[in-house]
Amino acid sequence: MKRLNLKSKLNLYILTVATIVYGIAIGYISLQLKNKTYADSAKLASAYTREYRNKVQDDLNKIMVSTRTLSDALGDYKNYKEKDRDVYYNDLMVNWMRNNEQFLSVGLSWEKKALDPKYDKINGRVRYVYYRKDDVIQWNTETLDENNEHLTGAYYVIREQNKETIVDPYYDESTLELAGVLMTTVACPIRGENGRFDGLLGVDISLETMKDIIADIHPFKGTVAYIVANNRSMVAHSDHDLIGQDFFVNVHGDSTQFKIGFEKSIQNQSYEFEYLNTKDKNEYFVSFAPISLGKANKKWLIGVEVPVSIVMSEANAIFRNAIIVGIIGLFILYVLIYFVSNAISKPILEGIKFAKTISSGNLEVRLEIHENDETGELAESLSAMAEKLKIIIAEVIHSSNKIADSSLDLSRFAEQLSDGAGSQAASAEEISASMEEMVSNIHQNTQNAQETKKIALKAVEGIREGNEYTQTLAQSIDDIAQKISIIGEISRQTNILALNAAVEAARAGEHGKGFAVVADEVRKLALRSQLAARQIDELSIHGVKLAKDTKDKLTQIIPDIEKTAILVQEIAGASLEQKTGADQVSEAIQQLNLITQQNAGSSARFTQNSENLATEAESLKMLIAYFSVKEE
Repeated sequence: MKRLNLKSKLNLYILTVATIVYGIAIGYISLQLKNKTYADSAKLASAYTREYRNKVQDDLNKIMVSTRTLSDALGDYKNYKEKDRDVYYNDLMVNWMRNNEQFLSVGLSWEKKALDPKYDKINGRVRYVYYRKDDVIQWNTETLDENNEHLTGAYYVIREQNKETIVDPYYDESTLELAGVLMTTVACPIRGENGRFDGLLGVDISLETMKDIIADIHPFKGTVAYIVANNRSMVAHSDHDLIGQDFFVNVHGDSTQFKIGFEKSIQNQSYEFEYLNTKDKNEYFVSFAPISLGKANKKWLIGVEVPVSIVMSEANAIFRNAIIVGIIGLFILYVLIYFVSNAISKPILEGIKFAKTISSGNLEVRLEIHENDETGELAESLSAMAEKLKIIIAEVIHSSNKIADSSLDLSRFAEQLSDGAGSQAASAEEISASMEEMVSNIHQNTQNAQETKKIALKAVEGIREGNEYTQTLAQSIDDIAQKISIIGEISRQTNILALNAAVEAARAGEHGKGFAVVADEVRKLALRSQLAARQIDELSIHGVKLAKDTKDKLTQIIPDIEKTAILVQEIAGASLEQKTGADQVSEAIQQLNLITQQNAGSSARFTQNSENLATEAESLKMLIAYFSVKEE
């Protein structure tokens, strides 16, 4: 797998992070913008709904208030005589119609029981109808429903409830001029004593004006608005062909939310929701607001449907523009990052090249970077490191050369020391053999002296023989003295060698510690050997003197045999002392021989270590040779 360089990584990482941050920022801003736009649009649609609900409600309530006021006035009918009352009420109704041109007709119904206390039927009423014809207000009177049947017409429903109300929308079928006009009736009961229902005042109004109100509701393109009556028929709609039809029959989508909104409107509550229109496949935001008319139980509703796609079109356009601007910004950012990463990575790449050159062993290379930032500090640090490394390597090379030379000298010295130790061991063995022979002779002399004591008095030949033995003894003692002088010389040389070995061991440092201890012990034994040799030499000199004296005495003893025995006795004692000294010398020689053998073994190990040190020094020189450093 190909490894990315630093420049590519900087571009990749920074651009990736920048793109992610930009995407998150654009996404967040766009989401917030969409939510804000949707919320504002929903508020606007709801505001339109409430505004036009209030307009419709105010228009109907004005009629309701006017009708309620007149019905309250009609409630005082008993204060008038019948003849005067009819004239007065007729003028009142005509003037009321004349002052309210939006009224299509006005109906005034009186219960016959209210007008005639003797009337005994359940039903029966007198109806006065006022209407316009050829711009003239006309009226007619009729008596209706004089029976005891249970009637369910609109009038009798209102009579039963005894409340003001608005009649469900309907088309007038009796008046030719109003054929095809959707209308409704605003009705208020006329109450007598104790709130008793005595009659009904109703105003017929056209709902055509509702079309104009609905047509004014267009907060957004594609907005659909409508007014639905209590019986679910559409009073007004943006699509005029739907007026008068059942609202739920024409719902293009799941009617559940619409039914909930309709029920909440009956309960005088507003309601908002979204739905998917199955006809045009668009989502709509719907706002319902109830239309209340006076104290009537019936509630109409006004609804406004806004296409979500239209509402969000501006936000989507802003989002698209933001993406385009962002892409341009990212491209500019990419270019800037490219040059910035190039400026950052260039000195770093120079530093890497410099480090690779150093790692190849060339310490003479120079790093030429002059920046007043972290890369400049890095370059200075690398240059300082290379300079310091150059000094250290030069010192190491110099030291390794010295170590190599010293190891060669030490190896040669170790070989010489090993040879000397071997020679010393051979000499020690010879001295040991001579001492054994000397001890044997001394022992024999002692025995001879004792025998001489016994036979001294027997014959002169024995004295002569003793004189000859004495001469031989003198010669042997003289030989011993010579041998002892050799031992002393060997001990002196051993001492000198031990001192030299200790000095070389100290030079060897850590590797020569063990050999320094051995050299010190050899020096101590050499001193002891020298001391013993000196004592033996002194005894040998003394023995030679005694031998010479003995010879003289033996020469003189012939005349005096008795003195010979005494002298022989003294010789025997001296021989015993010589035997003791010789035993000591022999023991010292054995010990010296053992030490000499140990020195020989140590010399061999020292030689091996010296050779190993020389080998390691050569290896060190080969390793150091990897670095190229000019010699000063």
